[in-house]
Amino acid sequence: MSEIENYLFSSIASILDKQSLKEIQRKNLNLSKNYKLRKQNVFLDDETRLAYIASRLPATYNVYKYVFNQIKSFLPHLNIKSVLDLGSGPLTALWAVLDVFEDIKKVHLVEKDFKIIELGKTLLEPLNFLLKKKEIEIEKNDLFKIKNFDYDVVALSYVVNELKLPLVDRIISKWERSQSKILIFIEPGTKYGFENIKYIRDKILKKNLKIAAPCPNILPCPMNKNDWCHFYVRVKRTKYHKYIKAASLGYEDEKFSYLIISKESSIPYQSRAIRFTKKSKDEIFLTLCKSGNILTEKILRSDGKNFKIAKKTDWGDIFNEI
Repeated sequence: MSEIENYLFSSIASILDKQSLKEIQRKNLNLSKNYKLRKQNVFLDDETRLAYIASRLPATYNVYKYVFNQIKSFLPHLNIKSVLDLGSGPLTALWAVLDVFEDIKKVHLVEKDFKIIELGKTLLEPLNFLLKKKEIEIEKNDLFKIKNFDYDVVALSYVVNELKLPLVDRIISKWERSQSKILIFIEPGTKYGFENIKYIRDKILKKNLKIAAPCPNILPCPMNKNDWCHFYVRVKRTKYHKYIKAASLGYEDEKFSYLIISKESSIPYQSRAIRFTKKSKDEIFLTLCKSGNILTEKILRSDGKNFKIAKKTDWGDIFNEI
């Protein structure tokens, strides 16, 4: 666990220590239902906001970290110094930005719910020693009223469901006209979340823009209509997290779909694992997105270096055969 992540979990705990966890647990059930039913996450009251930071913020932070690290892996020539996050909730992206981009100078976060912003600011207080060295702008506003997209990275997470798709087209067009280098969309790792990502992917390819991740090529998406492309991060559960979710395990797997769009070329790769790897002593089975197809590759121990590479390959990793 990184130093930033330690601060995050400690800050969440310091807030929840003073609250009625039973009421927050009840509100979290409503949040979960809304998430599954594709309803907007409207923060109706303070307890719902607290339920969000207890149950959703750690997961969203870890997803952001995963996606930001994909940028560093496949666009390593870009030195990310500025980020615009649209629909920021409790300012979650800022934690991940500080954790991943060492040279970050400027972060602009936009959220329309004033109280969730204030809660996010309270969570960030332990990081004031670090934030005062950066240019941090936190704005209460509708994301469509933001005119300046001239940031190295523009990011939107878990907000497309709350928008009509033509409005998403407007965001893409505004980004395309800007000086920004990278546009990120993150959605739930569900069938409908992937449908949003696929819609965006199709739009992007018609504009001859580039996809840095997760797609290994710009061929038509081979995913079956009854399936969906998604990935996961393993999230540590604190005692509060476990209580509010009525869970026994010390972790949970957050599923998500994402797209990193770039105006510059990224490091190419042959394929990406889109399911858990099945391993035995002498053979490994990888489910891969490769050359415009979804296929299962069998790698034998006799394959030498490829077997060693496959052995280390997990769901979401790239796989380049030698």
